[in-house]
Amino acid sequence: LILLLFFLFSNVSFANDFNFETSKIEVLNDGNLVLATDGKAISLDNSLEIQAMNFEYIKNLNLLKASQGIAFIKPDNIKIEFNEMEVDQSKSTLKAENKVKIIDKSKDLTIETETIFFDRKTHIIKSSTNSILKDSINNTLKTTYFSYDLETNILKMKDANLKDPENNNIKIEIAFMNTVSKKLFGKDVNIDLNNKSFNEKNEPRLKGNSITYDNDNTEITKGVFTTCKRRNDKCPPWQLTAKKIQHNKKNKVINYKNAWLKVYDIPVIYFPKFFHPDPTVKRQSGFLSPK
Repeated sequence: LILLLFFLFSNVSFANDFNFETSKIEVLNDGNLVLATDGKAISLDNSLEIQAMNFEYIKNLNLLKASQGIAFIKPDNIKIEFNEMEVDQSKSTLKAENKVKIIDKSKDLTIETETIFFDRKTHIIKSSTNSILKDSINNTLKTTYFSYDLETNILKMKDANLKDPENNNIKIEIAFMNTVSKKLFGKDVNIDLNNKSFNEKNEPRLKGNSITYDNDNTEITKGVFTTCKRRNDKCPPWQLTAKKIQHNKKNKVINYKNAWLKVYDIPVIYFPKFFHPDPTVKRQSGFLSPK
């Protein structure tokens, strides 16, 4: 009776893998079930702290359920906001659902999604739901899948759509980003460039086999550039193809290596090196300039 009263009226309780500091605690089913309200659940090794409105701990399964809360992954400096969370201590896994927000404080990165799965042994967070990622240099990434390795700082994405601070829209089939350097690598890329200096008949865009991207430069291999509006027969069907295309965002210049000017898909002029201002620069005579 004394032990039962302690669990019912004390704000501190101990389970196999968690300490509870809550406003209300109930112990049921011969101690196999702990129900707690409004407080904290802290793992015994202090690596995981969950603040939530409701807790359910199933002792024989080493399973903790929480709702409407925030989790702190202390070794990785990660904060996770959630509506529903399930922690399996036996497998060292964590699943969060329903309006999930991950905040990586050390990398100044936020991820918003619906469901995540975190393997605490490998330090990898995964999600197969639509996600929005924002970094410290005002890039916004949308993706249908990501895998984030907190030890190597590598974020892998599929079907990624990146919108940069200049309002360029970059679609990448498979992308890898270093969350420390903010450098991104990818394959099968299409870029819709900012159209500020073009009229409505133009859609300046780049596409290529691979991309290397950071805040200052974008480099595309086996690339194609055109300003022709898609499916517009009145637009002159020309394009520039090159072994390598580099977009210097500071100097606002697009450079080409081993470039061909094609008209009606027929190569007509070859340039070993070639450049022109990017679409953010007001066009003038001499818009296209060989080096």
